[in-house]
Amino acid sequence: MEGNESRPMAATKRRLLVTTSDQRSWRRDQPLLFIGNWCRLPDERERWEGLDAEVIPYHWDDRDKFRADYAYLQACYEAALANLATALNAHHGTQHGLRYWRILLGPWLYLFTHVLFDRWTMVAKAAERDDVDSTLLINDPGDELIPRDLRGMSPDDLGWNHFLYACAIREQGCLTWEEVAGESRGLMQTSATADAPVGAGETLRKAIRAFLDRLVLPGEAFFLNTGLPRSFSARLQLKLGQIPKFWRSPPPPQVAPDMALRGVFELPAENVTDDPFRVFLRKMIPLQIPTVYLEGYPALMEVLRCLPWPKRPRVIFTSNSFQFDEVFQAWAAARTQEGVPLVIGQHGGFYGVGEVVAGEDHQVEISDRFLTWGWRDARPSIYPLFALTNLDRKQGVGKPDGDLLLVTVPIRMVSFKNSSWPVAANQSQAFLSDQLAFAEALDAPARKQLVLRIHQRTDEKLRSAYVPQWRATFPKVEVDPSVTPIEQRLQSSRLFVYTYNSTGFLETLARNIPTVMFWNPGQWELRAEARPLFKVLADAGIFFEDPVAAARHVNAVWHDVVSWWLQPQIQHAVQAFCAQYARSVADPERELLAALTFESRLAAGK
Repeated sequence: MEGNESRPMAATKRRLLVTTSDQRSWRRDQPLLFIGNWCRLPDERERWEGLDAEVIPYHWDDRDKFRADYAYLQACYEAALANLATALNAHHGTQHGLRYWRILLGPWLYLFTHVLFDRWTMVAKAAERDDVDSTLLINDPGDELIPRDLRGMSPDDLGWNHFLYACAIREQGCLTWEEVAGESRGLMQTSATADAPVGAGETLRKAIRAFLDRLVLPGEAFFLNTGLPRSFSARLQLKLGQIPKFWRSPPPPQVAPDMALRGVFELPAENVTDDPFRVFLRKMIPLQIPTVYLEGYPALMEVLRCLPWPKRPRVIFTSNSFQFDEVFQAWAAARTQEGVPLVIGQHGGFYGVGEVVAGEDHQVEISDRFLTWGWRDARPSIYPLFALTNLDRKQGVGKPDGDLLLVTVPIRMVSFKNSSWPVAANQSQAFLSDQLAFAEALDAPARKQLVLRIHQRTDEKLRSAYVPQWRATFPKVEVDPSVTPIEQRLQSSRLFVYTYNSTGFLETLARNIPTVMFWNPGQWELRAEARPLFKVLADAGIFFEDPVAAARHVNAVWHDVVSWWLQPQIQHAVQAFCAQYARSVADPERELLAALTFESRLAAGK
């Protein structure tokens, strides 16, 4: 019938899915679909600008989903940990409890679970499109993408990320693919670094340490990477009745993967066949578990047998070695099984403040006591103390006519872990945009003295290109690459500006250094318990959720920062906040000694 005849549908463009910035997997004669904006690196704009390409919306740009997924991933992690502990006990002929394996390999497993879920979810989103034709998979040797230890796992490694995407594509069976020849690179094989030249002074210090290490008394306290100043740690150990020691961990053994072993090593089956990701995680753990926990575990035990550390210390205290230090982790895990208490000190900011903090959950769970900088909650191991890193530091450092010090951090272009930080390329660039907006809104006098402090080597490693974008936008602003200690910068600055929820502003507020901070609350979600005190800081003109408002406040006080800062209402706001999150005490040695004297959960029958 006229007007009702069928018409051919317009042909849909068939796009090639691209899962890496490695252009061996691109075709320039076909429309592209990038799995994320991190495939289009800021420092390679000339390679991708002008292409017929689209980008899949990033799933964790929905922050409600981001928070909901955290609870799901914690359940995945706990189930995987229990099954992996069973499998490793059977393989190694051991009978270690769950806490042992949580201490030793928990940091790797929860990071791997989060990273794998992110890559899995983005593949599933690509499969939902009706315009995706196929993808190219670079056939890199899988054994060269197996880390030797946690330090060897790099979420920024292009080859490793592409490997995870490729595994997810094959598992989901959602796309056709074509293999592209890879090349041997060994990017993730080892975390070992070359030894630095040893001078006469260091040789003498090593000899003194070796002598003191032999003077180990039964039942003495063990301190490693506590974050305490060296002089304070020495005084504390003397009060404990022991010769001060400053232990160091040897590197973990670097053992090559045994692919035949990994072909038969498997986790117990779970009744989760209706959860494809859990099934995928179970398959991927044997392929990706670092060798130090599997092939290298006997060698790790041999390293432990040769340690000069005390056999049964009265307490173990660290603030940094709970991860990225498998020698300590294995040793501490074994000692906790014998009833030795493990104390972990909060080693920086974000704890107790961020809404989702993956590392905090792990540290609180493995410790008999978790020493916070003042905050508390209902978890039994939480023990409020004081800001450990601020001991023996000067108060009120700064110059009334000094610089405006802006401190920032490069944000990864790909997701690393599920915490209340910006995640992946889109949010990374939004974070940078806020800082540029702050600088743009500064009046000339303040901007003239603006100094940007950023770890430039990290920016280069992560390919986030913050420094080049800063220099292109504000060529006259000084860039401090974070080579020299920040203390030197603080002494020459009149106002400290912090752009992210971490350690720096806690330390400066506790030292009564004039401070302003700002960040997007939609990317740096605060814990409900912390919001009232951040409101106190906001009312005082210290904390801002908008970069332009922060800059306008800096403009208003720039001519006399000290007078503004010393106003009673400002000082009261700082003191109220620090009493909860960056506490100072009159006798820190006495308080820390009390915190380290108690029974372990095992000895207490818990």
